[in-house]
Amino acid sequence: PQNVYLLPNLWSYIKCDFKNAKLLASETNGAGNGFEVVLNQWRLYYFASSSGNDCSSGMMKFFAMPLPHWNY
Repeated sequence: PQNVYLLPNLWSYIKCDFKNAKLLASETNGAGNGFEVVLNQWRLYYFASSSGNDCSSGMMKFFAMPLPHWNY
Protein backbone atom coordinates (compact mmCIF):
# COMPACT_ATOMS: atom_id res chain seq x y z
CA PRO A 1 0.00 0.00 0.00
CA GLN A 2 1.08 3.55 -0.76
CA ASN A 3 -0.10 7.03 0.05
CA VAL A 4 -0.62 9.65 -2.66
CA TYR A 5 0.32 13.30 -2.35
CA LEU A 6 -0.34 16.23 -4.68
CA LEU A 7 2.95 18.11 -4.91
CA PRO A 8 2.81 21.91 -5.33
CA ASN A 9 5.33 22.31 -8.16
CA LEU A 10 7.97 20.76 -10.40
CA TRP A 11 10.79 21.42 -7.92
CA SER A 12 8.96 19.46 -5.19
CA TYR A 13 8.38 16.67 -7.72
CA ILE A 14 12.04 16.49 -8.74
CA LYS A 15 13.34 16.64 -5.16
CA CYS A 16 10.56 14.48 -3.62
CA ASP A 17 9.90 17.32 -1.17
CA PHE A 18 6.59 16.72 0.62
CA LYS A 19 6.83 19.78 2.88
CA ASN A 20 3.99 21.71 1.14
CA ALA A 21 2.30 18.69 -0.44
CA LYS A 22 -1.36 17.80 0.10
CA LEU A 23 -2.22 14.26 1.19
CA LEU A 24 -4.90 12.95 -1.19
CA ALA A 25 -5.07 9.37 0.04
CA SER A 26 -3.44 7.41 2.84
CA GLU A 27 -2.38 3.79 2.57
CA THR A 28 -5.86 2.69 3.67
CA ASN A 29 -7.97 4.86 1.31
CA GLY A 30 -9.58 3.25 -1.70
CA ALA A 31 -9.54 -0.33 -0.37
CA GLY A 32 -8.43 -1.66 -3.73
CA ASN A 33 -10.94 0.40 -5.71
CA GLY A 34 -8.79 3.51 -5.83
CA PHE A 35 -10.01 7.08 -5.48
CA GLU A 36 -10.85 9.96 -7.79
CA VAL A 37 -9.03 13.26 -8.22
CA VAL A 38 -10.70 15.99 -10.25
CA LEU A 39 -8.21 18.00 -12.31
CA ASN A 40 -10.12 21.22 -12.89
CA GLN A 41 -7.38 23.51 -14.19
CA TRP A 42 -5.42 23.19 -17.41
CA ARG A 43 -1.95 22.77 -15.86
CA LEU A 44 0.44 20.03 -14.81
CA TYR A 45 -0.38 18.21 -11.58
CA TYR A 46 2.43 16.36 -9.79
CA PHE A 47 1.78 13.26 -7.67
CA ALA A 48 4.04 11.03 -5.57
CA SER A 49 4.08 8.60 -2.68
CA SER A 50 6.12 9.25 0.46
CA SER A 51 6.03 5.57 1.43
CA GLY A 52 9.57 4.21 1.80
CA ASN A 53 11.75 5.31 -1.11
CA ASP A 54 8.93 5.13 -3.69
CA CYS A 55 9.41 8.72 -4.84
CA SER A 56 13.20 8.89 -4.89
CA SER A 57 13.41 5.60 -6.79
CA GLY A 58 10.77 6.80 -9.29
CA MET A 59 8.45 3.87 -8.56
CA MET A 60 5.43 5.91 -7.42
CA LYS A 61 5.84 9.29 -9.02
CA PHE A 62 3.81 10.69 -11.92
CA PHE A 63 2.26 13.82 -13.39
CA ALA A 64 -0.97 14.47 -15.26
CA MET A 65 -2.58 17.25 -17.26
CA PRO A 66 -6.25 17.35 -18.16
CA LEU A 67 -7.18 17.69 -21.80
CA PRO A 68 -9.04 20.86 -22.75
CA HIS A 69 -12.77 20.40 -23.24
CA TRP A 70 -14.19 22.17 -26.26
CA ASN A 71 -17.91 22.95 -26.49
CA TYR A 72 -19.20 23.10 -30.04
